[in-house]
Amino acid sequence: MEKIMYKILIGLFLSVLCLQAKCQIQFDEGSFTKVLAKVKQEKKMVFMDCYTSWCGPCKMMVQDVFSREDVGQFMNTHFVNVKLDMEKGEGRELAKKYQVKVYPTFLILNEDGEVIHKMVGGMKAEEFLQNVQNGIGEHSLYSYEKRYVNGERDPQFVYSYIETLARAFMKERMEEVLHEYWGTLTDQEKSGKENWMLVKRFVKNPSLPEYKYLLEYKKDFDAAVSKDSVDRKIYDDLFPLIVNDCNEIIFHDKVNAVQLLDTYKTCVAQSEIVGQDYLLDIVEFTRAFLSGDLKKALKMYDKKFSRLDNDARFDVTLQLNGMLIRKGDAKMCKRGLELIEKTMKDCGWSVDDPLFAAVVSGLKDKFKDNKDE
Repeated sequence: MEKIMYKILIGLFLSVLCLQAKCQIQFDEGSFTKVLAKVKQEKKMVFMDCYTSWCGPCKMMVQDVFSREDVGQFMNTHFVNVKLDMEKGEGRELAKKYQVKVYPTFLILNEDGEVIHKMVGGMKAEEFLQNVQNGIGEHSLYSYEKRYVNGERDPQFVYSYIETLARAFMKERMEEVLHEYWGTLTDQEKSGKENWMLVKRFVKNPSLPEYKYLLEYKKDFDAAVSKDSVDRKIYDDLFPLIVNDCNEIIFHDKVNAVQLLDTYKTCVAQSEIVGQDYLLDIVEFTRAFLSGDLKKALKMYDKKFSRLDNDARFDVTLQLNGMLIRKGDAKMCKRGLELIEKTMKDCGWSVDDPLFAAVVSGLKDKFKDNKDE
């Protein structure tokens, strides 16, 4: 009797497992060529999950999204699903073919392996299903591209197309479409309120002619949407670019550093935005390091940056530490150490914190080494 009950329980357990497996997305384990053949036979499309073994959001999608019954039902009905590690086997060649550079990337392909739609990044189940549904309808990349090539230039359509390209991380094509569309607008339309959302979201690269137009005719944009809105947009664009590139210059000898700093200085000076002085100070702080004028860098750290909030002072403290470790002599390192310890005291930072301890320790070692030479 016990053996019979045991077999029944095992059977029920296996049935539940099988039911769960059928409820989630069923991924085909055949080669990509066989998947395309199966698609033609079943008259479906391919859904390809492009992942890597180290990708956290990829694992989240498997656990929280692909395992859901509603997701599985929809995907299994409309697609032959396949998942490929882009760093192994045929995944390597497919990553090159489909220009997969960010993970996870999800591709919807037709029976000939042509891209119909592309999605990038982890997302919740509801958003995923909505994006997939868009990708097999009139909001797919394929549909947008076809309409665009056929000459459609309605502002709302172009905005939606550029938005879809941006979400797919197709930067080059996005900027190409943006540039072409920009050329069809009058000056009044470019700086008009109706065009502001396009400018705000997608004109972000200071090297683009569209961004240069924004800076040159900023007062027209101010009048259309408000100076505060335009100032915030420009600051939010430039701040992370300047900080990241200045860090690259300080810590890694970024190429074309002088030209890059000149470009940022010109952009910021032309913008006349709130926060302009701080951005210019970051540029000049880095330029002082680049020219070997650490005396100027120390003076800026002590006088200009002492008025910043703690987060900003933390950033420039790490930058100064990097400058001194890379180029400082004993005298400069000693002065820098004094200023950093003063900043730590002013900001309430503890030397017991491993991060700050490492900063101070590294500078002390550099000071000692230079002093002993």
